[in-house]
Amino acid sequence: NIHEPFLNYSTSKKLQSLVFSLGYLDPVIAQSMYIFKNPIVGGAVHTHQDSTFLYTTPKQTCLGLWLALDDATLTNGCLWIRPKSHLETLRRQFIRNPLLSDNDEFDDDEDEHEDDKDNEIISSSLNFVPVEVKAGDLVVFCGTLDHFSLPNFSDKQRHTFQLHLVEGPNAGITWSPENWLQ
Repeated sequence: NIHEPFLNYSTSKKLQSLVFSLGYLDPVIAQSMYIFKNPIVGGAVHTHQDSTFLYTTPKQTCLGLWLALDDATLTNGCLWIRPKSHLETLRRQFIRNPLLSDNDEFDDDEDEHEDDKDNEIISSSLNFVPVEVKAGDLVVFCGTLDHFSLPNFSDKQRHTFQLHLVEGPNAGITWSPENWLQ
């Protein structure tokens, strides 16, 4: 089964141990993503906080687990983070528009994302720093951390497998019914 390696990783004792060591009581995988950042054509991912899309109450509990499947470098679109932004409050919540069907676009009145050319300006003006990692490295961060990645300008791919976890109801946490992901 093609999905078996991802299932084995996502449910591994090693990963569970890590998440519990971070203080999670009832972790639930809210989302998994395989990100293709192919040579030359791999595009930018604009600045965002994951909790914008994976909102929980009464507090934000999103945890990102970003597994590098290839070396991530400055030239192939590594992750950039803004240090200490995880200590800030969530800037906004992305809310599913209840008037639209599941096949329609989501309501996003504010423009969370900057133009591609602005990411380089943002990285210097807001003190973003690159996170270059080797294949197999795991980057762990909370959902309020401000981050982005630039396009892949190299001739090497930069793929990742990402999990987003949240605390579950047994920890007194509620998944927002307004989240786009239900």
